[in-house]
Amino acid sequence: MVLMFLLELARNAVGDDAGLLGLGALPDSGQIHHEYWRLLTAGFLHYDLTHVVLNTLLLFLVGPVVERRVGTTWLLLIFLGGSLVSFAGILLKHLFLPSQGVSLGASGGLFALLGAGLVLVFRLPSQSRSVRIRLMVPLVFGLTYSVLPRVTMVGHIVGLVVGATFALLFPPSAASPVIAGPRSSNPR
Repeated sequence: MVLMFLLELARNAVGDDAGLLGLGALPDSGQIHHEYWRLLTAGFLHYDLTHVVLNTLLLFLVGPVVERRVGTTWLLLIFLGGSLVSFAGILLKHLFLPSQGVSLGASGGLFALLGAGLVLVFRLPSQSRSVRIRLMVPLVFGLTYSVLPRVTMVGHIVGLVVGATFALLFPPSAASPVIAGPRSSNPR
């Protein structure tokens, strides 16, 4: 996210809809002209510094919780899956309700991580209360933030649902923190 934001700065695209469209943002007109790659690239672009800082903060709050429980590969798959499906939902919304501007940002994928994290920590009663609170605070803040202009509730809700669905597919043992230690391929 940060590297893409630096590219946006270098191209003078920060806060500029036309510049962001040139880098892969999703047009709010709903017309992507078979450029489906925008469903992926839009998730790595951010409108301004506040946008990238808030999403980076959310990643630091939620990412470690999910990664400890399901590993790095699943964290990435949940993020990418949530981002893609969120932008598909946003595109569908804009096909019926087109508007001016662009949609972009990592929050669909991050809300997928948040949804997965919430399911994983609430599945086992032994999970720490502080970890649950650590996830509930950004959930409440994020949904409240979603009602502001230029913020899409659709992307956030779709991300939550996708992430929660991913997490429900994991066996209950996946909700426990992964503890790295020596392993033997020769059980005795």
